[in-house]
Amino acid sequence: MANNPIALLSKEQREQLNLHCRHWFEEELSLDLGQFEAESVIDYFIEQLTPAIHNRAIAESLAVVREYHARIEDDLYALEQAERG
Repeated sequence: MANNPIALLSKEQREQLNLHCRHWFEEELSLDLGQFEAESVIDYFIEQLTPAIHNRAIAESLAVVREYHARIEDDLYALEQAERG
């Protein structure tokens, strides 16, 4: 994971998020945020949410790998042949 989670967003993504953030604050809270205030809010929430989102992604990835591993294991057992004896 990147050392700076804020850097995970492209310039265009940050600009779009800034616009949405300012719109949300205006519509929902009747607060008029400037560009820098919105960026500060965005940076704060990215920093706060990154560990939880990262950990959730890891957990979901592990679940997919375990499921894939179980299917491979089942497929390999299905290939076993009876021993002659």
